[in-house]
Amino acid sequence: MIDTRPALGELMAAFDALAGGGWQVRTIASQVAPDGGLLPIRAYFNADEVNLVLVAGIHGREPAGPVALARLVPSLIANGLNRRLLVMPLLNPWGYVQCERYGPSGKSVSDSDHLLGRAAAPACPEAAGITGFVMNGIRIPPGAAVLDLHEDPVYEAPDYHYEGFGSYLYFIGDGAPSRASSRRVVECLRGSSLPLVRDGLTRFGEAVVDGAIVDSEDGSIDELFARRLGCTPVITVENLLHGPESPPLAQRVEVYVRVVEAFLNEP
Repeated sequence: MIDTRPALGELMAAFDALAGGGWQVRTIASQVAPDGGLLPIRAYFNADEVNLVLVAGIHGREPAGPVALARLVPSLIANGLNRRLLVMPLLNPWGYVQCERYGPSGKSVSDSDHLLGRAAAPACPEAAGITGFVMNGIRIPPGAAVLDLHEDPVYEAPDYHYEGFGSYLYFIGDGAPSRASSRRVVECLRGSSLPLVRDGLTRFGEAVVDGAIVDSEDGSIDELFARRLGCTPVITVENLLHGPESPPLAQRVEVYVRVVEAFLNEP
């Protein structure tokens, strides 16, 4: 299988161009690189208080989100002229390099159970740094909208099978499914080449109803945004992967570019 993902350095250079647009850059955690150096995990923001949040790259084997956000950097800079944005585009660079779902500890880098009353301590150092920044390093007021770009590599679960290709959503937050940005994302996906899966069960046993799972309790940073900060809508997009290039990365990136544009309500 040919690896069509951009090199990590290419992605990080694209995101660092945000600083040239006047954005602040904060290293909120780091990971040990395979060669022994450090891989920074960075947040990019253009205001001390933000009301739009874009997240990607939590799971290393799900590259479409980070690649889409890298492609959108010029658009994000333009949006930042009159919008207050926080972008955390590559939260697991080690996983990206290694094509691994989790970080080097084998835990989710943004696990939030320790701040949701379900664990005594952070799952890993990255989770401590990322969630600490979200809670205390920047102001994210109630009602801020969040979009988190994921993918669902169903090929990792040999006992799970889903016919066809498509996408599904998670919604968390007060009235999240009916918010204007949620409706735009739904409409975008319905008309995309990876249309919404109407119903079924995810490989984690969650019921998809009319293309979405609502108010899940999974200990994710998305739940943290909604339950602790009052963000709404918190939208997580997943597309079904039947292999690393099935559907092709270019197709998935194109869909996610359109999803981000719909979320931001770009013309």
